[in-house]
Amino acid sequence: MEINLKKLSNAIDRHHKKIIIIWLALFIISIPIAVHLFGIVSYNVTGSQNSTASGNSLQLVLTVSNTSFSNNTKAFLENISKGFSYNNITSVYSIEYQVINSSYYNIKKSAEEALSLEYLKYNFTPKTIPETLNYTIIKQVAKEINNSLNSSSIVKRSGVYDFILGAIMGYKNSTPLYIINNYNFANYPIAANPNDTLNLINYNGNTTIATVNNSNYSFVNTYIAKMSGGYGLKSYVTGSTGLSSSIESSTNLGTIIAIGIGILMVIIITGFIFKSPIAAFIPLIVYMVDVSIAFSIFYIIYHIILKTTISFFDPALAAILMLGISTDYLVYMLYRFRQELKTDHRESVKTSVGGAGAAVIVSGTTVILAYAILSEFNLPFLGSTGILNSVGILIVLISAITFMPAILMSLGKKVFYPNFKRGLSLEKSFRKLGEFDYKNRYLILSIFIVLIVISAYFFVTYHPGMNFLGLLPNSQSKIAFYTAVNNFKFDPIDPIIITLIGNNTNFTGVYNGISSINGVAYTQIQKTSNSTQVSAYLKTLGFSTSALNDYNSINNYLKTSGVSYNITGLQVFLGNAVNTINSEVPLLIISLGAMIFMVLFIILLSLYTPIRLVLLIVSDVLAANAITLVIFHYIFSLPFISIAQVFLITSIMGVGVDYDIFLVMRIREFIKQGKSNTEAIKLGLVKSGPVVVSIGLIFSIVFLSLIASGVPIISEIGFIVAMGILIDSTLSILFIVPSLMFMLQKYNWWPGLKKYAHNK
Repeated sequence: MEINLKKLSNAIDRHHKKIIIIWLALFIISIPIAVHLFGIVSYNVTGSQNSTASGNSLQLVLTVSNTSFSNNTKAFLENISKGFSYNNITSVYSIEYQVINSSYYNIKKSAEEALSLEYLKYNFTPKTIPETLNYTIIKQVAKEINNSLNSSSIVKRSGVYDFILGAIMGYKNSTPLYIINNYNFANYPIAANPNDTLNLINYNGNTTIATVNNSNYSFVNTYIAKMSGGYGLKSYVTGSTGLSSSIESSTNLGTIIAIGIGILMVIIITGFIFKSPIAAFIPLIVYMVDVSIAFSIFYIIYHIILKTTISFFDPALAAILMLGISTDYLVYMLYRFRQELKTDHRESVKTSVGGAGAAVIVSGTTVILAYAILSEFNLPFLGSTGILNSVGILIVLISAITFMPAILMSLGKKVFYPNFKRGLSLEKSFRKLGEFDYKNRYLILSIFIVLIVISAYFFVTYHPGMNFLGLLPNSQSKIAFYTAVNNFKFDPIDPIIITLIGNNTNFTGVYNGISSINGVAYTQIQKTSNSTQVSAYLKTLGFSTSALNDYNSINNYLKTSGVSYNITGLQVFLGNAVNTINSEVPLLIISLGAMIFMVLFIILLSLYTPIRLVLLIVSDVLAANAITLVIFHYIFSLPFISIAQVFLITSIMGVGVDYDIFLVMRIREFIKQGKSNTEAIKLGLVKSGPVVVSIGLIFSIVFLSLIASGVPIISEIGFIVAMGILIDSTLSILFIVPSLMFMLQKYNWWPGLKKYAHNK
């Protein structure tokens, strides 16, 4: 590698101006392409296209206080129907109108047939029959129709006889339109069976749901907002489209805020490290070039080549990840350049590329491979994450070893204006720290083992879920879900849909079995000629872990029932996603660990150091996982989701390797110079420790800036990655790594550098 880096640095020396021009040209070309990336972002978190909350169906959740729904609610829904096709609205009122309307005309038809027979019996016609006898006959026919008016789809109430009599007599107050407009829902003479409307109106009559099919969310939301206030109702528009719209509006602004804060912190901290405004802004300039080129490539890959979309958190996380890693590499190279700075700054750049460049290449390769492995697992919600981050880090890596050295070649010592001093004042402190680690290495490792055992307990015993709703910004769509579940005492928006295929007499038993499962609130059944559809409404919110467990119970029951079936719904999509991710996490950790070991073994020709590094990185993952779980779940009662854990594992086992590599590669240089192991470890900590801690702090703060996004799901991912990096770049680098290396001594380098390595 040293020979190739020397050739690269010589080429950069000869063509540094051309290299800068090429990068800037690519930046200008990429800008108009990159901005289109946000046009292919998907904000859907429900996944399933069969849930009532998915597709273009929108739910209007209407609530009133203290009283049941009456004419105001009916008038409100009737006015809604003027804005949309009435056939596209499903509500308790549209169902009741259909029931009353159908019953009304069936009554009139049955009455006509019965009266004709009675008239023939008495040899009368409607015109010749005496009025008193006619009324007596009509009342008798009304009683007979009342007795025969039994159906599983309707319920007769106290006013049903008067309704039937009025229908026969042709009274206006018995017409369906009059009843709907003037009666209260509670005293309709004929109503739909409660089992058919249970998911449309709650048990105490103060909340109802109307479903508007095939409608534009923005139009419905604006239309409803203008109307509802005048009727004394609280109305919320929800469904997957509503959630997606609220996520889009909040994440776009939140991402800009988070990245802005991250950039500001990079400038402040980098400026503090080098005490130079020029050095502070150089990483930002390079990053802006990198992210624009990367986003344009993302757009070409996903829109033009793959013709698909990316998840809503991908651009934010890719941008923040690139900002953190780009700053890490560039600050590390700036720091090394200042250490090597001599009269001929070009030779200093070459020396820096040969030293820091090797560490950057090893680190960057590891990160790229880590995300490439993630993409191979094709986990739910993370299908595009691996590819995007791999491509983004590749751009960062190439620019770090070409664009950045070219800038340093051009600016030279001016990059540190006005402070040209070498090194950081922290080097004395790090020398003392090295002595402390050496003397207390056994105590440090004992404490470390205890803490990791505790962290491992949390990792093994608590499995994250997929409650996206609990980690989305507050909006009327989110409030609607909670309002509906709280007022209905079950989730009326997202049932599990089970289609039993064929015409099997055992379907009744299966239906009863589904209904008896503890988490099922109630079920509806609909039969066709060749299948039976069962809608299972669960007691808890469809996004919750309880609902996903209920789905598993239903699915396990169906597997043992011996019937052919299809099962769909929000809980099915999220439940399968959780099961897939949780089952793949151990294999993901093993795959990433094997990759890190192979890369480092090839580079370092050492057996124990890669093993030690992998185990330490896994320990950092366990610790960050435990801290995030305690803070988000146990303290703030927020959901802890699988995606955050997967992003932590991939990021820390990729990015977290950086800091160990930066330190180990520096120690390795001193070993090759003939230093003893103990001396080399102490010198490596002195020379690389300050900058490693600094760039780790920068990366952590960059990811912590995601908390400012206002989107809890992005905040959780930002926090967990920040904790992992912070633990790795401070506690691990300052205490654990030196202590372990002091213990291993020459075996840190066995078998590759054994001839160089010697003890004290």
